[in-house]
Amino acid sequence: MVRGPDRLLGAHELMDLPDADPDELAHTLTALAWINRWLGGMRLIRAHIPSLLDGAAASIRILDVGTGYADIPRAILRWGRRQNLSIEIEAVDHHEQIVRLAQEASAAYPEMRIRRGDALSLPYPEGSFDVVLASLVLHHMEGEEPVQLLRELYRVASHAVLVHDLRRGRWPFLVTWAALHIVSRNRLIHHDGPLSVRRGFRPAELLALAHRAGWARTRVSRHAFFRLALVGEKS
Repeated sequence: MVRGPDRLLGAHELMDLPDADPDELAHTLTALAWINRWLGGMRLIRAHIPSLLDGAAASIRILDVGTGYADIPRAILRWGRRQNLSIEIEAVDHHEQIVRLAQEASAAYPEMRIRRGDALSLPYPEGSFDVVLASLVLHHMEGEEPVQLLRELYRVASHAVLVHDLRRGRWPFLVTWAALHIVSRNRLIHHDGPLSVRRGFRPAELLALAHRAGWARTRVSRHAFFRLALVGEKS
């Protein structure tokens, strides 16, 4: 077996910087929402959410950690409205500018509250939410942070956790680099997208992290556009 590239450490994405230009950041978030919609992110969430909510309470509570522009929770709420489901979503992100932009974009969704928060120290009691989500957050972590994040997500979930991230590899990197240069002219996306793939994971690595974090009934599945879904269910 040919070993793939090791995970890139010590690099930072431009969107994570606290002094990002507000207009450029807003444009980037809109472009990322488009990419999420058409390049696999939303498809992955739609594939898992119905089964994860099976058996949940009549009034469903979802937590989205590292929500970014909150485009994924908005999509879930639109789906829930079509299904006549009662869904409330709490969305948190550490970046102050991004939180403000997400709040503005989500004004038509009173079922959702967006707030600033630390993913590694969530301000919620154990089992506060039926389902907990974290999309494209884990690859930002290094050292013991990935295990700490997974432990926190699992702690506040009563039913299931879904972590969505990127599969690392030479082929995913090359295809992602080419695709993002075709669909976008945004310099942040050109820089951060391929970098995210280099900081991504292989399926066995995600399972090992979940095991260290104390997850039970854990599985990983591959999805289009080099996406990975890590699911942990609780009895």
